[in-house]
Amino acid sequence: MAAQEHPLTKPPRTERSRSDDTPQPPRPLTDSYREDRHEAVQRLAYQYWEKRGRPLGSPEIDWFAAEKALRTSLLASGIEIGPDEDLYS
Repeated sequence: MAAQEHPLTKPPRTERSRSDDTPQPPRPLTDSYREDRHEAVQRLAYQYWEKRGRPLGSPEIDWFAAEKALRTSLLASGIEIGPDEDLYS
């Protein structure tokens, strides 16, 4: 007697380990409006720079202020920001 074929049945799934999966590049951390955190800091730092009158030099002043403001905002909203409060990991 020959085995009957069932055309509506699915073939058995084969289990693949995660190590077989193709490595994916890390996705940027995103928050509200799916905005990348680095881009959020960049946008905010630019706004701070403009408010200071667009002075030459010392861009780190605005960048660090923007990072601090974003970190504070994320913590206040309950979003986890990474080990050691690292904004980008």
